[in-house]
Amino acid sequence: MTDNSNDNKLKTDNSYAHFLKEQGNYVITVGGIDWYEYQGFMVPAYLPHCIPQISAEVAQEVLRMSGRPFARWDREFGREQSSEWWYVLKRGPWDIGHIKDKKKRWMIRQGKKFYTVRPLSSNEVISECPKVAKLATTRYKGKVYVESQQVLKNRAKTVDKWPDVVEYIGCFYKDILVSYSENHIQNNAVWLSNIRHVPAFLKKYSGYGLLDGILDYYLNKKKMDYVLDGSRSIHHKTNIQEHLMKVFGFSKEYAILNVAYIGKFKVMVKTAYPFRNTMGSLCDKWTNSFLDNVGAVLKQEEIRKSCEKLKK
Repeated sequence: MTDNSNDNKLKTDNSYAHFLKEQGNYVITVGGIDWYEYQGFMVPAYLPHCIPQISAEVAQEVLRMSGRPFARWDREFGREQSSEWWYVLKRGPWDIGHIKDKKKRWMIRQGKKFYTVRPLSSNEVISECPKVAKLATTRYKGKVYVESQQVLKNRAKTVDKWPDVVEYIGCFYKDILVSYSENHIQNNAVWLSNIRHVPAFLKKYSGYGLLDGILDYYLNKKKMDYVLDGSRSIHHKTNIQEHLMKVFGFSKEYAILNVAYIGKFKVMVKTAYPFRNTMGSLCDKWTNSFLDNVGAVLKQEEIRKSCEKLKK
């Protein structure tokens, strides 16, 4: 469950919100609670175990101030009763011996054997991460965002300024950086915000080596409470969360999803909601960013409605 004893401290001194703002994110504070823009909508600037209690009135004020179409937040993180809204994470300690699949254990050990995983310096973020980010895009079809040298240079400055909030972990083959993860840290937990791989090395188990190193570093050495992949994926077609649960022992931890809409957007969602299954079928057939966004909003509304029935 959310540790509300941390609410006052986080409301008055949320280093994570300051870090997000310095990275160029739109950040506002309403009622002592920090919010930032994520993919065009507003979310609290906290990892799930730190989210303060949020009222519908505060959420509406966030929408009024920001002008964004909706705000999303959750409560009851870690609830025992399952719901349609969850986070995928791994709690410690990390031990390869706990992996039941012998083949997967062998792949992880191959990753440990051939790669070195360690934190990156700011100079390495500037000089090496852009190369990995550019090569990583060859795995995907269509237009893919690539961090520029300047973007990563700006991020590297925040690494030096906020060492307790952001950290880059790199996976090396000899002296070549082949994978990295940008990790956001808050109140003894870490979110794997952004991971990039050089595709050629994935065939040689670099992805397994990187995750093994990350889990060992944060869960065993730094004794953090959990390593977070993120919330349930409703926007991107990916099997990464299933992979993490099957191979590395990540699990679902449930929460209650809340969403507040601005007036006009709420009407649009309500009108389109009966056609959500048709929209979902179209998204499965065609790759289209507009359809994908509409489908995600309607799926989110479906999850919100299901969570509404579970609220105490």
